[in-house]
Amino acid sequence: QWYQRRVQKIQTIQHYYKQIKLSMRYHGSGWYYRTIALALVVVVVASTVDRTGDEVWRIRARSSRDVDHVVNLASLYEMEEWVEVNQPSEYVDLMVRSDEKESVRRALRDAGLPFSTMIQDVEDKIKRHSRKRRDTDDDDTDAFSYEKFNTFESIEGELKRIAKERSDIARLETIGKTYEGRDLYLLRVTHNITSKITKPIILIDSGIHAREWVSVSTNMYIINQLIENPSGDSFINAFLDSYDFVFFPVLNPDGYSYTWTNDRLWRKNRAPNKGSECIGVDLNRNWDFEWGGEGTSSYPCAIDYKGPAPFSELETSAVKEWINAHKQKVVMYLNFHAYGQLWMTPYGYSTAKPSNEPEMMRYSKLAVDALSSFRGTIYDFGPVYTTIYPASSISVDWVRGAENILIAYTIELPDKGLHGFITPESEITPIGQETWLALRELLLTLGVEKNLLRTEEIVIV
Repeated sequence: QWYQRRVQKIQTIQHYYKQIKLSMRYHGSGWYYRTIALALVVVVVASTVDRTGDEVWRIRARSSRDVDHVVNLASLYEMEEWVEVNQPSEYVDLMVRSDEKESVRRALRDAGLPFSTMIQDVEDKIKRHSRKRRDTDDDDTDAFSYEKFNTFESIEGELKRIAKERSDIARLETIGKTYEGRDLYLLRVTHNITSKITKPIILIDSGIHAREWVSVSTNMYIINQLIENPSGDSFINAFLDSYDFVFFPVLNPDGYSYTWTNDRLWRKNRAPNKGSECIGVDLNRNWDFEWGGEGTSSYPCAIDYKGPAPFSELETSAVKEWINAHKQKVVMYLNFHAYGQLWMTPYGYSTAKPSNEPEMMRYSKLAVDALSSFRGTIYDFGPVYTTIYPASSISVDWVRGAENILIAYTIELPDKGLHGFITPESEITPIGQETWLALRELLLTLGVEKNLLRTEEIVIV
């Protein structure tokens, strides 16, 4: 009965939606419209999203049918902003709006799906763990810190500082601009750096999903490790002799900036969609490999909207052009995300397997074992499709399937849901440290097995 009432409610609202031509859900375009059917009143609320009272529930999903039920429930209640599936651990995390808690609780009970509360108040979590800077003399908004989350402008300033002060090993390039006019930056780090790339490339990107701040901070940690070597790692010089490291620290600058000013949980870019009031494309559903397949949406308001065409977005198109020009030299690709503690291989579009999957799985085991040696953090590993959820048109599938870059991973950084997307700043450094250990192990193993180490720093016995 609750389901029938809910469908009737949605159909009623859709009727009025057609009459007044307003969206029924938050689009990120700066306004939130809610139709009150009885009075036909439109309430316009301020643009900054407030999630006071919203909760994140962990729902036990022991089968694909359970997962589908939760996903469909999220769609029915228009609560698709935070739906995170973890298949190895058999759960789905769902953010439940405060005004729908009782309805969703009844629906889960009727379906026999147990749940627990992971985050009791999302807005409180955001306020406590997001860095809220004030415009005062003793708090410089643009001052970069490796121990804090930083605005895009702060990151931009740090990248320029690195390129200027360490021009012997670092080179900053722009490969394009976003819809809102921000630069898309690429930072190269290697010994004897010139404009031409001659060494094997290690390609690492982050921030393709705007709200995943820890992916950006982890990438910046790795950059600093190579530039300054604060931990005194004896292998750094050997790596810089042997590899050309290429970083895309923030692949979605507009969306990332929007998470600082309007909506901490925004995911997509900020480009308008023709014929829709909804803003943004999911940049990690916009790659031209099995584009538009399972795990994508054709609805512009959806959080996983694939875009009108492959590489329709300025960001993905710019990266595509760069990779196309250098793919023969790329020996490893890492794509950082959050959250879930998952180290994943292609593919996401189906259960199809790359020809070298055994090799990638072996490297995955080496990486997660090295990572866990730091403080015991446990990662699951396996293909995207069966480890997290079906996801077509993603970057790691395109890199491996279309560009034939043999070693490619999508990595969901910590945690396991205690904080979810809202990582506390106290976790920035330990996540960076343990992720560096995983990368270090891969660089050594790959270097030895593929004969890539070109250095006198390491003696192989």
